[in-house]
Amino acid sequence: MASDALPPWDQMLAVFIGGAIGSLTRFVAGYAFGAWLGADFPWATLFVNVAGSAWMGWAGTLLTAKPTAMDPLLRLFLTTGFAGGFTTFSTFAFESWGLFQRGEPLLGWANILGNLIVGFVFAYVGIMIARTQGGI
Repeated sequence: MASDALPPWDQMLAVFIGGAIGSLTRFVAGYAFGAWLGADFPWATLFVNVAGSAWMGWAGTLLTAKPTAMDPLLRLFLTTGFAGGFTTFSTFAFESWGLFQRGEPLLGWANILGNLIVGFVFAYVGIMIARTQGGI
């Protein structure tokens, strides 16, 4: 493998640390929401997906409009790292919105429906495989 096949180490470290903090924040939110509201509805997941979408909407818009407003490593830390660890739904929402903004509503809807429907179907496939393999 060529040495230029991977991004520079400082970029990977920024994503790694941001992702760790985002994942830990997600875990704490799940724990707190579970203790506060119970487990009858996935409130924590709803919260992190909505909060993460707002975060990426803000950060993505700011950084697209003013790319030099933030150090590139901090940008990776906050978006790909933190938001990616907190929820990948934030990226999905921002990228889908971007397709609509580019005037490509069919691609936007394809992305939304594809992620939701295909993701749901493959979750079911994973469940069925686990049940088959584990005798569940």
